[in-house]
Amino acid sequence: MEIEKAYFTLPEVLARWSMPEVDLVYLAENDQLRLSVRILNLPIEFGDYEETNDGRCYSIPTERSLFNGLLDLHVQDVFQLFRKGEVSITRFRTAKADYACFYGSRESLTIRKPDLMLRREERDRFEAATGFGGASGMKPAGAFHASADYQSVRCHGREFRLGPIRAQVVRILHAAAKRGDPWQSGKAVLSQAGSRSLKMADVFKSKKDWPLLIESNGRGAYRIAGL
Repeated sequence: MEIEKAYFTLPEVLARWSMPEVDLVYLAENDQLRLSVRILNLPIEFGDYEETNDGRCYSIPTERSLFNGLLDLHVQDVFQLFRKGEVSITRFRTAKADYACFYGSRESLTIRKPDLMLRREERDRFEAATGFGGASGMKPAGAFHASADYQSVRCHGREFRLGPIRAQVVRILHAAAKRGDPWQSGKAVLSQAGSRSLKMADVFKSKKDWPLLIESNGRGAYRIAGL
């Protein structure tokens, strides 16, 4: 009987996909596959970025706690890890906020290749988009499709039913992707969509699989996943 895992080691992923490690490294370094690391009760600060009228950006903490779970790595850190064998991490990507970092006396965490993980939802997203793994031999029937009102959306094989505000968010991001400018300021998109909230994670919080539809770059910008 197969265990329902929330994440997988790189050897597990390579075996499932029958892929050489060099190809997985390429995907991760080019942000086509997002890798994660397991955090065990370490002091993590989550927060958002705000921009002043003169263009300066500053961070606003929204939560501090001893965090236990997965956090995603920035591309530059993945690149350094595979080149040097290890990397000292100070900041992470996260779907729940614009950034995640250490606070207090803890300033960094040294990560090595065996520490790398792949989230189940990221594995499933990639397989649906490419045909690897369980979808091997199948070509995806279009990475993205939406109804006229964007309240019914299919993204990489997943179906999403959306309310009016969420549908507007997806409509705006899809339009940006079609004009060749997929990454958009989350706060600007939410404002344009008529949302009272300024956090994408708050707008989509009742849909736990929303990162499979809307992807964050970890710096306050969002796009339709994979577009």
